[in-house]
Amino acid sequence: MTQSTGPLRRLEDGRFQNLLHEEEKELLSVLPGLVNEAIDMNSPYVTRLFPPTYPFDAVAQSEFERISGDALVEQHRGLLNGFCVSIHKDEITQEELVTWVGALNDIRLLLGTALDVFEEMQRPNEDDPRFQDFVIFDYLTWLQGSILDFLAEQNHSGSA
Repeated sequence: MTQSTGPLRRLEDGRFQNLLHEEEKELLSVLPGLVNEAIDMNSPYVTRLFPPTYPFDAVAQSEFERISGDALVEQHRGLLNGFCVSIHKDEITQEELVTWVGALNDIRLLLGTALDVFEEMQRPNEDDPRFQDFVIFDYLTWLQGSILDFLAEQNHSGSA
């Protein structure tokens, strides 16, 4: 797939053709499981998925987590599972694409936290053991951005 065509094409019935290559689909279908595993283990890498709502009030934060913590976890799992279910489909709906954006965001947050990614950071050299992870992070960033641009273009052309 070339970046100029992007990962999607609009079909006449309002759905979208998934133009991802099988290798991309295979990689993308593995990544949500890693995020779910990190959530299960309460890994420090999931902190960006669950930022504190009350960072300066430990009591309020604890109460918030008690009341809504499970719902937040299930929301993230729902996005990740929906992504896994639809990634291998040849044709997908706009609702599934929105799920893709959310799941890709979760995957990127986890991977970016693990890699300690920051703005204007230089990608490591090819001999760095983390190089492949940065390539995956860059790919996920491109994919998410392409889908968002595509959806914005579809919404804009639909309202004209």
